[in-house]
Amino acid sequence: MHGKSEIYMETDPDIVIFHANELVTMNTVYGAPRIGENMLDLAIINDGALAIKDDRIIFVGTTDELTSKFSLGKVVTKINASQKLVTPGFVDPHTHLIFEGTREEELSKKLIGKSYLEILNEGGGILKTVRETRNASLEKLVENGKAILNTMLSYGTTTAEIKSGYGLSTESEIKMLKAAAILKEEHPIDIVITFLGAHAIPLEYKNNPDDYVELIISEMIPKVAKEGIAEFIDVFCEKGVFSIGQTRKIINTAKVYGLKPQIHIDEIVDSGGALLAAEV
Repeated sequence: MHGKSEIYMETDPDIVIFHANELVTMNTVYGAPRIGENMLDLAIINDGALAIKDDRIIFVGTTDELTSKFSLGKVVTKINASQKLVTPGFVDPHTHLIFEGTREEELSKKLIGKSYLEILNEGGGILKTVRETRNASLEKLVENGKAILNTMLSYGTTTAEIKSGYGLSTESEIKMLKAAAILKEEHPIDIVITFLGAHAIPLEYKNNPDDYVELIISEMIPKVAKEGIAEFIDVFCEKGVFSIGQTRKIINTAKVYGLKPQIHIDEIVDSGGALLAAEV
């Protein structure tokens, strides 16, 4: 049964969804993640149905199959998905949703041809958001993040990564990560937290970037690890931001403290960062 699955249980399900025009299962018969043309095969069931018991999906199939296997009279929640599409929850693996302030005034600079790195070097871009985020309270950051997560959930996102990176000081990075941890505890979206203190060189270290790298290595990473509020480490490895050598030092230190590595690499310039990613 391509796309179908069932786990028989003696009791009736708690929730059933039925008559979905299309039920996208993403079930696989390939024995591995989809690649190439197989990515077009979403294992769709027409007039689809699923049954849930104790927060587990116990049946996926057609509506006729559902009604033949279960007595629906005692089901607490019945959802008729006629004329609707039912899919697994979306996963957003890269967000910077904890911040304060906006940067719409930079659009005019982009329209006259200024690049991302030019705006950053003028103190805009990430650095503008850093200034406003540093001044924001923990409560304000939680409030902002919750509003964004609510919107994401309304569009079907059920898992999201949250990165820090708009603090660029030990105190402010910890504040951002604590906001993410509060949201992880309180919000229905499943949240994965990443420490991105190496998102940019803050203005106070503009002339001494290696000193900022040392701050990340000697102070930020140990404190983040001690707080236990991040699972991953990330670095923006890019020309004019963090070099290959600086990125390697940060990632290798973080691994010692139990943080799993991620890297922003080769986004703007091909710097050989992909080779570093393979290395670490």
